[in-house]
This record gives sequence, C-alpha cells and structure tokens, in this order.
Amino acid sequence: MCTDDHPAPVAEQSRPEAQTFATTAEFLDAIQPGMHLCSSDFNGWGIVESVDTVASAVLGVTNGDRRRVRVPADTLIDIRGGRCVRIDRVRGTLDQQGWEI
Repeated sequence: MCTDDHPAPVAEQSRPEAQTFATTAEFLDAIQPGMHLCSSDFNGWGIVESVDTVASAVLGVTNGDRRRVRVPADTLIDIRGGRCVRIDRVRGTLDQQGWEI
C-alpha cells in the first residue's frame, strides 16, 4: 500500500491487488474523501478531499506542505487496498505537475 513520503525498500512494500474500472466515471465514483493520493511507486503524497466529476478531477491536499491540488482523472492509475488512489507519476515529480489550486 502507500507508504509515507519516504519510500520503503521494495522487499518491505506489499502490493495489494489493483482495483480498476471500465470507465472514468466509475473510477471517480469509487474514490472517497480520506483516501490516500499515492505515486505510481507507492509513496504517499496527499489525501483526497473530494471528487469533481464535472471536471474529471480529484481535489486533495498534499501531506508535506498542505497545498490544495486538483489531480486530473486521466493521470490516475488504480485503487490499491481500497484506500490508495495511485497517480501515474513517481513521487519525485508530483510536486512539479502544476496541480496547485
């Protein structure tokens, strides 16, 4: 599942089965406030505050500096363990995406 902001060695990380969806709408419907926003390499980055189905985005707040962000749905990969929404970016690049609100 997602770790904190610092990666754990691969051997220590568990990889729960991915929950994927046929449509973006179904994916967004499954995302709930309080879920973790995680990088593709399973590092925690933020927390989901809400879902904007009209704009196809997830609104959240980053763990580190508490910035509000809008993450486009087309950058989301899957849900792991029922609480980790993975973003198609490695942790080192997430802060440079320009998603701040």
